[in-house]
Amino acid sequence: MNWSLLFFSLLIFNTPAFAYPEFIGFGYRSCMICHESGSGGGALTDYARGVYASEIAANPFGLDEETSVGISNFLGSVELPWWVRMGLKYRSLTVERFPGSSQKQQLHYNMQNDLNLNFYGNQKRTLALINTISYLDNPLAIAPNKAIAGNERVFMKEYFLKYQFAKDWWLQAGFMDKVFGIKTANHTSVNRAQLGLGQHDQVHALQFQWARPNEDLFLQFWNGNMHLPSPDQLKGGSIFFEQKWGNSNAYGAAVLYEQKENYNQSLLEIHNKMGFGNGNALLMELGHRQEKIKLLTSTAENKTTYVFTQGNLNLTRGLFFLSGLEFSKNDSGGSALELLKWDLGFLAFPIQRLELRFSGVNQKTYNATEAAKDQWIIQSQIHLSL
Repeated sequence: MNWSLLFFSLLIFNTPAFAYPEFIGFGYRSCMICHESGSGGGALTDYARGVYASEIAANPFGLDEETSVGISNFLGSVELPWWVRMGLKYRSLTVERFPGSSQKQQLHYNMQNDLNLNFYGNQKRTLALINTISYLDNPLAIAPNKAIAGNERVFMKEYFLKYQFAKDWWLQAGFMDKVFGIKTANHTSVNRAQLGLGQHDQVHALQFQWARPNEDLFLQFWNGNMHLPSPDQLKGGSIFFEQKWGNSNAYGAAVLYEQKENYNQSLLEIHNKMGFGNGNALLMELGHRQEKIKLLTSTAENKTTYVFTQGNLNLTRGLFFLSGLEFSKNDSGGSALELLKWDLGFLAFPIQRLELRFSGVNQKTYNATEAAKDQWIIQSQIHLSL
C-alpha cells in the first residue's frame, strides 16, 4: 500500500471543525461560552464575537473596547432581532507538498463556505434551532456525508434543537458532531478524522449535557447518519467528562462505541488542557481505538494507540506561535504501521473577522519492514468570518 498517498489524502480532504480548545489559555474552558454547540465548533455566540473583538484579534486601528465589541455583529453595528442570528464563514487552504523539489505539488481548495442561521424561542436563548448550510466546491470531499437531494453542491452540515430544561442541563436533538476527545481546529490530527470523527462524520443524535462552570458531562446517543443508506449508518453513543483544575486547566476522559453490520469500533481517551495565562496553552490527549471487521470466515481486528499534543505561545495580541507533535501506532494482525508528525507555524488574527494560518509539517510513516519517504508540507489558510 502507498502509505504516503493515504496520509496525504487524509491531510487534504478532511477539513477543520474550527473549535479552539487552546483558548483555555485565556481562561475559557467550556465550549458553550463561544459556540452554540455544547461540544464546540460551528456557529458562534454573541459573547464569542465580543471576545474575539476585544481580547484575541489585533486592534491596528486603536479602537476602544466598547467600539470593537459594538461592530462585531453580523452586520457590524446593526443588531439583528433577538430571535435570529446569522453568520457567514469562508476558509481557503493552499498546500504545497515536497516544496523545493522536483516532486513539488500544489493544491488550492475552498474548504468552507458556510451560512449559519439560528432561531431562538426566547430572549434568554434557552430554546434554539441551530442550522449550518454549506456550499461545496467538491461534493466528494464531504464523504461520508451527502449533499441535499437535487443539488449536489449544497448540504446541511448541522441542524439541531437545543433546550435548557433545568438549571445546569441542556438537551440537543438533531444532526450534530459526535462528542469525544479534544475537538481541535486541525481535523486531520490523529485524534479526529482517522477515528471517524472528521468534519463530515455528523450523526442524528440525542445529547444531554450537564454544564457547570467547573465541569461538563455529555451523554450522547446516535442512530447514525440517516442521510446515508441503512447499511452505512453507524449506531452508537459516547460519554464525555471534563473537570477544571487550578486556575486555567482541565482534565477529562471519554468513551465511545458504535457499530453497523459487520463492523464495530470502541474508543477510549484521556486528556489534559493547560492554560498558562495571556493565551498560552498546552493540549494533550492519549487514546486507544479497537476496530472489528467481520469477514466471510473470520474477524479482522485493528488496534490503534495515539498521542496528540499542541502548544500555543501568544507572541502578541492577535499572533500565536503553534507547535504540534502527533504519534499513532496501528496494529492489524501483526503488521504495525506507525505515524509520527510534527508541525510548526503561526496563527494570526490581524483584524476582526480575519484569521490567517501558516505552518510547516513533517510526517513519517513506517512499519517493521519499510518506511515511506518523509513528507514535507507547507500549508496556509485564509478564514473570513462575518
